[in-house]
Amino acid sequence: MQTDRQPTLLLTCRDDDSGGARRGGWLGLDVRRPQETLRLAGIEQPPADLPGAILVVDADTASLYKAVGGSLRLARSLLWSLLDPGQAKRSRDSGGEGSASAEQRLRAEARSIWERLGWWRQLPATLRANCRESLAFHSRDGATLLSALCQLAEGADGNPFAGWQPDEHDAADSASQTAEVTNPPLPAALAAPEALENWMMDPAGLGRLYGEHFFPRREQADMAGAVARALAQGQALLVEAGTGVGKTLAYLTPLLAAVRDAGCRAVISTYTLALQTQIMQVELPLLAASCGQVRVRLLKGRAHYLCRRQHDEFLMRRVEDLPAAWAAVAFRLWLASTTEGRRDELADNALLAPFVPEIFGSVRPCSPNRCFENDSCFVQRARRRGRQADLLIVNHALLMHDLQAGRSLIGPYDLLVVDEAHRLPQVALESHGIRCDAKRQRTIEEFVGAVQPGDRSCELPALLANRLGAVAPRQPDAAAALIDFGKAINRVLRAYGNWWRALRGDFGERIGETGVPVGRLRVRDKDEHFAPARKQTAALLDRLGVACAAFATVGRRCEQLDELPEDVEEQLATLAHVGQLLESLQQDVRFITADLAQQWVTWLEANPDSGLRALGATLLEAGELLRDYWLDTELDPVMCSATLAVGEDFSFMLGELGLTRRRQAAATALVASPFAYETQTLFLTNPDLPAPDHPDFAAAVAEILHRLLNQTTRKSLALFTSYRLLQEVGRQLHVPEKPADDLFSGAQAEAAPALLLQQPTSETGKLLVRFRDARCGVLLGTTTFWEGVDFPGSELEILVVTKLPFLVPSDPWVEARCERLSACGENPFSTFMVRDAVIRLRQGIGRLVRRVSDRGIVVLLDNRLHTKRYGGTFLNALPVTPRTFHGPEDLLARIDGFFAGQE
Repeated sequence: MQTDRQPTLLLTCRDDDSGGARRGGWLGLDVRRPQETLRLAGIEQPPADLPGAILVVDADTASLYKAVGGSLRLARSLLWSLLDPGQAKRSRDSGGEGSASAEQRLRAEARSIWERLGWWRQLPATLRANCRESLAFHSRDGATLLSALCQLAEGADGNPFAGWQPDEHDAADSASQTAEVTNPPLPAALAAPEALENWMMDPAGLGRLYGEHFFPRREQADMAGAVARALAQGQALLVEAGTGVGKTLAYLTPLLAAVRDAGCRAVISTYTLALQTQIMQVELPLLAASCGQVRVRLLKGRAHYLCRRQHDEFLMRRVEDLPAAWAAVAFRLWLASTTEGRRDELADNALLAPFVPEIFGSVRPCSPNRCFENDSCFVQRARRRGRQADLLIVNHALLMHDLQAGRSLIGPYDLLVVDEAHRLPQVALESHGIRCDAKRQRTIEEFVGAVQPGDRSCELPALLANRLGAVAPRQPDAAAALIDFGKAINRVLRAYGNWWRALRGDFGERIGETGVPVGRLRVRDKDEHFAPARKQTAALLDRLGVACAAFATVGRRCEQLDELPEDVEEQLATLAHVGQLLESLQQDVRFITADLAQQWVTWLEANPDSGLRALGATLLEAGELLRDYWLDTELDPVMCSATLAVGEDFSFMLGELGLTRRRQAAATALVASPFAYETQTLFLTNPDLPAPDHPDFAAAVAEILHRLLNQTTRKSLALFTSYRLLQEVGRQLHVPEKPADDLFSGAQAEAAPALLLQQPTSETGKLLVRFRDARCGVLLGTTTFWEGVDFPGSELEILVVTKLPFLVPSDPWVEARCERLSACGENPFSTFMVRDAVIRLRQGIGRLVRRVSDRGIVVLLDNRLHTKRYGGTFLNALPVTPRTFHGPEDLLARIDGFFAGQE
């Protein structure tokens, strides 16, 4: 490559107007001369008049290699991982949305490149030099590429887009962002909920913010008024808001007004990241100018931010190969660009994504010296900013951990709104559960080192004792206590290994005759079940008791020491964390193996390939736990979801969410969807199909999906309740034994309907992309597709529900919960199982109609809707009365008739 002049960066893509690569059509664009595009015969080498040009191409991997003639071929993903490391995917796609042609996409990309080269130019010269040196040892081509980027950046004064004028559409967007606009202020929500309702309906109120796209929704205004009244009266509220109500804006508007007027602090908790993103990027910007100076922050869990300790450790790691060298370069560039150090910034960084678990996955806590003394730790920075916010957005897991920690994580707050509230009970049970597995031993070893032979001390306590001997030689008691603690930890680790092996051996004997169980097994009699490992259990608890006592001794003796060096203080803090882990382990082992807690169920979990994976305990009910939290904190939460009632009965979810038996009873509100389900949807059932437990059921499902795949041109999603049935249907549909990502590609993907099958190891995001990109086809999905996914318009027109989504009755938690309800004189099937399944079903069918313009068909294949008494409960919960079909031919005729406007 020539170095005596500005390097050439040649962007390439398929020529949309000439049939793309299959007909040999390619376009090229020199970023220095974006006014003209080049017709290329191929992308294996640069044009003759641009020798040495760096060809930017689409590639499956973040590759860089020599092309014909010594030029470089550079993968687009690698380029953007260097130029915009924290938004690589977004930057790479910035020109694709709405572009009319390949030329426009190339020019938009070229413009983005020059913008990022301006950033590159501002990077410290030492940083750029270090990046080149890091790559030079492993890749001369990589160093050449970085030199070329530096040359282009230094010549950024020649940016051909410097005098660029936006087109009319962009100009309008720019004007809307910069013009002086007087937005209507939010009314005083606490004083006059009726005024807020009127504002939500008023073209001069909320309509002023939407402009010409505004259409008032009475349902949204009603919900906003109900939320405002609940906040004003300090009353808990449960709101079911159907799809299309606009519930996020309906609770956010009165909440922002309450925060502004009362000077209080509020928290919004959601289950999904998608909803958090929507709040931050859509609703809040819309209302921002109308609600005054309200500080809003999004706070995630610790693992979502880069800790200073992790920052230092990744920078100091040995670079042993080219991928590690590229990662080291991209990491330094990301550090120079990020302001929040968030994990999700690297999800699409082709160079760093494989290293994300290593960067963010450490169990070690923040360093007291490196993380708390300044603003260089993104974990502590995020928490600090979160505590300073007037309105904080979190997920359910963080909310529960904060309540469990006495509200010490996110700071005090006065108002709480829980969106996607139907998921809160599950998260509460998960966050308060107990689990013992091999990972707990590995976690402790990550802090102190592996098990040592004999009666030796673990590595970290021994090293720290030697260090204390050097810095505090006159106080040997602390060093001696550390050695004792290290030996005690070593004995615990050995005893835990013995205990775990005894449990696994006994478990293997128990399942030897019947084969490996699926899921979890219930422990009914702890004395009988853990008897074979009683000796190992007693030894482990004894060792844990000694270790906890030794930990207390270390604490007392180290308190007497004078000021210590920072590295010693940090290591002592790490050992303190280990001591807390040991105390927690002692409590959990004793609880699981001995305590007879009636409100808990104890279980064993099997590995698919035999053996014991884990044992643990789970609370039977989340309601009592949540109720105690609401009473202890004096919170009156507002909770909402699209699915909270069974018919018009809220009693089930009121109990699950801990909102029963309150001195001021919780209010409820049912806000119907504004969608016209009678004309937008058609629900179909077939009472003649085999029952779900019949041997012919899988074949009947496969026959219907085969017809939908091959005899319709519309996209279908089939929801399953288990992988077993899904895989059996997949086999009958002759799905290739390949990962979902490889089922269809290239020309085949364009010519054939896509048949996508979710596997236990499938990445949901990739399946969604495949399905959305497909012309037509069927996606077979299970749990993760029953809620939280959005397929507007033609992306999904037929939804098939294979079975009613009942919980598995043999699951230990379900079984124990039903037994407890029976002991209280209730019918567990009708009061728990059916109501839970109704809410799950309503979540599933909610995947279909997401917009006013959407139309589609729901096909329910479970004949229990007609053959069982409880079927009426499900049918009454549907938005419209279903019609029956008889056989695949009738189904296809109904589908054609509906979309032709004849149904």
